[in-house]
Amino acid sequence: MKKRYIFFKGLIDTLDLYTDEYVNICSKEGAECLVIDAGIIDRELIRLKAFLIKEVTAVISLNNIGMHLEFEDGLNIWDQYQIPFYNILMDHPFHYKTALDRAPEQMILLCMDRNHVEYVKRFFPNIKRVAFFPHAGIELQKKDAAYAGESCYVPIEERKIDVLYAGGLSRYAAEGLIPDLGSIREFDAFELVKNALEKLINNPELTTEHVIEQCLQEINFKINDKKLGETIAELRFLDALAVSFYREQAVRILAENGVTVTVFGVGWDRCEWESPNVVYAGVTSPAQILELMNQSKIVLNTMTWFKQGAHDRIFNGMLAGAAVVSDRSEYVEEIFTKQKQLQLFSLDGIKELPEIVQSLLQHPRVAQDMADCGYEETRRRHMWINRLQDIGLL
Repeated sequence: MKKRYIFFKGLIDTLDLYTDEYVNICSKEGAECLVIDAGIIDRELIRLKAFLIKEVTAVISLNNIGMHLEFEDGLNIWDQYQIPFYNILMDHPFHYKTALDRAPEQMILLCMDRNHVEYVKRFFPNIKRVAFFPHAGIELQKKDAAYAGESCYVPIEERKIDVLYAGGLSRYAAEGLIPDLGSIREFDAFELVKNALEKLINNPELTTEHVIEQCLQEINFKINDKKLGETIAELRFLDALAVSFYREQAVRILAENGVTVTVFGVGWDRCEWESPNVVYAGVTSPAQILELMNQSKIVLNTMTWFKQGAHDRIFNGMLAGAAVVSDRSEYVEEIFTKQKQLQLFSLDGIKELPEIVQSLLQHPRVAQDMADCGYEETRRRHMWINRLQDIGLL
């Protein structure tokens, strides 16, 4: 029987890039795909209802989009029609507590980090199906005849950008997540936040949820998992601050050591420091970032505090033929061989980063060999088609 899938797009351009890739993959496999524009969902319900006349294999969505849809009868559509809803979370589950607390029974939650899976099992007992679904890469499809063949990317030595960092400074976004700490009466929230952020910065191998729980234990504040989950969600801005701190440190230490870094994303123009070695190129589309990776010698990555996961900058950078330099995670160290397919550094040893990057820039043959190996490994095992196959959707 021909497979039939429902997808949602139209709200966030980054998520649309992934959705377009999933639709492309499923269509090539012979599936019938309905793509709903979530930006005009009320008008799209007519198309959705018509598609539901025949059996639907599954919904594949990102970050809860479309999860709570109802027709006029007030029933959740996916529970009503018994359609599996694959909900791919690109971020930590604590960012979506309200949505996940009322998840439909048909939802299968897919998390980008193994720690997130354990978090869901502990703090969302209503969710019965959750699995690890790591990031993967998208290879830019080149239309120029000059790019024909397997190795379709520009050689390292011919690339114009030395180091590319594509990602904003989340500390500015975190400002909108900070609750009224003075309204928290059970403990001194200001002191706890100060201590927790200090622990995260000094112990970057720890997860945000672990540090918050540890800080609460240190003041002998005992609460059950329900209340703890609520507190962690309330203080989740700490995660963004820690991510932003090391993101900024990585770029700054390279610039201070004479490495030119081209950065894209919000917030870099608001930094309190300046360097002639930082080229701020503004904000651009995710598709354009893929183009820029194909013009970069080195793609720099720092994780979004994923200690048992990865980031698509790693896989996209490799598929763009760039040499990838990233901070460590246990998962990344499992799937790649350091110095063969990429270079890794520790956040608590970030002073090593300039030497790693300068060595690659000074030895383009070494960088090229590493880029070639990274490309082959990612193309073989870490494309989105691999991930969809792993969970049985293809």
